[in-house]
Amino acid sequence: MNSGWRYQYLVIDCAIHSRRFKSISDLGAVEADFNVIIPFKDHAKEPLNLYVSVKNRSNTMGGQDWPKAIQALETVAKTDKNRTGPYCCIFGVAMEKGNRYIKYEKKTNTAYSVNTEVWLSDFFWPFFTNYSYKEVMTAVLNVLMSKYSLSPLATQLNVPERLLDSFQQCCTQAGLVNKSGYFHDPHKLVSFFCN
Repeated sequence: MNSGWRYQYLVIDCAIHSRRFKSISDLGAVEADFNVIIPFKDHAKEPLNLYVSVKNRSNTMGGQDWPKAIQALETVAKTDKNRTGPYCCIFGVAMEKGNRYIKYEKKTNTAYSVNTEVWLSDFFWPFFTNYSYKEVMTAVLNVLMSKYSLSPLATQLNVPERLLDSFQQCCTQAGLVNKSGYFHDPHKLVSFFCN
């Protein structure tokens, strides 16, 4: 939850540099992190306004929290005095594979809102950045590697040996560690987590 704001600033900067949007605004509201305005090809139509709330994962909020969050985000869109044209509210999930969907109330199978969607990383990142999720995360990794030393961290943790052995076996099977059992290629880790 603490790193959600980092993704918010990353996606805003990427959206600005993509030059795909008429405008991009950092709202600074509790419910909405930013909004973008997209003109239609038919310039006679009012532009589409997207109100975006960035989350790390879809389970950042519990099931009972979604209806309230959807309603709060829609309230921001509906009461925006600067908005002209239609709107869509987006919960952008930065670190979870998948495309996009609408949240439904399970008992009645009705949408909480037809104007609110959840966009997972495979749709969220390409839409705002014009790059895939893997390409964005690889670029972030490359910046981190160029600025910071990747020296091993010394920690004192009491992790059960059985858990460590199982974890190492899974990492070895996935090709993430070298013969000595060390993570040796950060790009493989990014590829693993993004795919």
